[in-house]
Amino acid sequence: MQDRIVVSVDEGLSDLIPGFLTHKRADVGAILGAISKQDYAQIGRIAHRIKGEGGSYGFDTMTELGRSLEVAVSARDGAAATTLARKLLDYLDHIDVVFQPSDD
Repeated sequence: MQDRIVVSVDEGLSDLIPGFLTHKRADVGAILGAISKQDYAQIGRIAHRIKGEGGSYGFDTMTELGRSLEVAVSARDGAAATTLARKLLDYLDHIDVVFQPSDD
Protein backbone atom coordinates (compact mmCIF):
# COMPACT_ATOMS: atom_id res chain seq x y z
CA MET A 1 0.00 0.00 0.00
CA GLN A 2 1.32 3.41 -0.96
CA ASP A 3 2.00 5.93 1.78
CA ARG A 4 -0.06 9.08 2.03
CA ILE A 5 1.21 12.07 0.04
CA VAL A 6 1.01 15.34 1.93
CA VAL A 7 0.39 18.40 -0.23
CA SER A 8 0.54 21.88 1.30
CA VAL A 9 -1.96 24.30 -0.21
CA ASP A 10 -2.63 27.95 0.52
CA GLU A 11 -5.54 28.20 2.97
CA GLY A 12 -7.14 30.79 0.70
CA LEU A 13 -7.97 27.92 -1.66
CA SER A 14 -9.61 25.75 1.00
CA ASP A 15 -13.13 26.27 -0.38
CA LEU A 16 -12.04 25.35 -3.91
CA ILE A 17 -9.92 22.26 -3.31
CA PRO A 18 -12.64 19.64 -2.65
CA GLY A 19 -14.44 20.50 -5.89
CA PHE A 20 -11.16 20.71 -7.77
CA LEU A 21 -10.16 17.22 -6.68
CA THR A 22 -13.60 15.87 -7.57
CA HIS A 23 -13.23 17.36 -11.05
CA LYS A 24 -9.77 15.80 -11.47
CA ARG A 25 -11.28 12.38 -10.67
CA ALA A 26 -13.90 13.03 -13.35
CA ASP A 27 -11.09 14.02 -15.73
CA VAL A 28 -9.46 10.62 -15.19
CA GLY A 29 -12.73 8.94 -16.17
CA ALA A 30 -12.98 11.16 -19.24
CA ILE A 31 -9.39 10.34 -20.22
CA LEU A 32 -10.01 6.60 -19.93
CA GLY A 33 -13.18 6.95 -21.98
CA ALA A 34 -11.37 8.97 -24.63
CA ILE A 35 -8.58 6.39 -24.75
CA SER A 36 -11.09 3.66 -25.51
CA LYS A 37 -12.27 5.76 -28.48
CA GLN A 38 -8.72 6.76 -29.45
CA ASP A 39 -9.84 10.39 -29.11
CA TYR A 40 -6.38 11.85 -28.67
CA ALA A 41 -7.63 15.40 -29.18
CA GLN A 42 -9.90 15.07 -26.13
CA ILE A 43 -7.14 13.49 -24.05
CA GLY A 44 -4.81 16.31 -25.08
CA ARG A 45 -7.29 18.99 -24.00
CA ILE A 46 -7.77 17.38 -20.60
CA ALA A 47 -4.02 16.76 -20.16
CA HIS A 48 -3.28 20.40 -20.95
CA ARG A 49 -5.83 21.56 -18.40
CA ILE A 50 -4.44 19.19 -15.75
CA LYS A 51 -0.92 20.42 -16.44
CA GLY A 52 -1.94 24.04 -15.95
CA GLU A 53 -4.32 23.65 -13.04
CA GLY A 54 -2.19 21.28 -10.97
CA GLY A 55 0.59 23.76 -10.31
CA SER A 56 -1.85 26.63 -9.88
CA TYR A 57 -3.38 24.86 -6.91
CA GLY A 58 -0.10 23.50 -5.52
CA PHE A 59 -0.28 19.97 -6.92
CA ASP A 60 3.03 19.82 -8.77
CA THR A 61 2.86 16.04 -9.29
CA MET A 62 -0.43 16.55 -11.08
CA THR A 63 1.24 19.06 -13.38
CA GLU A 64 3.99 16.55 -14.20
CA LEU A 65 1.43 13.84 -14.94
CA GLY A 66 -0.46 16.24 -17.21
CA ARG A 67 2.77 17.07 -19.03
CA SER A 68 3.55 13.35 -19.46
CA LEU A 69 0.03 12.75 -20.74
CA GLU A 70 0.57 15.43 -23.38
CA VAL A 71 3.70 13.58 -24.51
CA ALA A 72 1.77 10.29 -24.68
CA VAL A 73 -0.93 12.00 -26.73
CA SER A 74 1.57 13.46 -29.18
CA ALA A 75 2.92 9.92 -29.68
CA ARG A 76 -0.64 8.55 -29.90
CA ASP A 77 0.39 6.07 -27.21
CA GLY A 78 -2.83 4.83 -25.64
CA ALA A 79 -1.03 2.38 -23.35
CA ALA A 80 1.14 5.13 -21.86
CA ALA A 81 -1.89 7.41 -21.52
CA THR A 82 -3.76 4.65 -19.68
CA THR A 83 -0.83 4.11 -17.32
CA LEU A 84 -0.58 7.84 -16.63
CA ALA A 85 -4.33 8.17 -16.04
CA ARG A 86 -4.12 5.35 -13.50
CA LYS A 87 -1.11 7.04 -11.86
CA LEU A 88 -3.15 10.24 -11.59
CA LEU A 89 -6.02 8.35 -9.97
CA ASP A 90 -3.59 6.65 -7.57
CA TYR A 91 -2.12 10.04 -6.72
CA LEU A 92 -5.60 11.43 -6.03
CA ASP A 93 -6.34 8.42 -3.84
CA HIS A 94 -3.27 9.03 -1.68
CA ILE A 95 -3.06 12.79 -1.17
CA ASP A 96 -3.73 14.51 2.11
CA VAL A 97 -4.16 18.24 1.72
CA VAL A 98 -2.76 20.44 4.48
CA PHE A 99 -3.79 24.08 4.34
CA GLN A 100 -1.07 26.62 5.12
CA PRO A 101 -1.54 30.29 6.03
CA SER A 102 -1.20 32.71 3.14
CA ASP A 103 2.09 34.54 2.68
CA ASP A 104 0.20 37.82 2.26
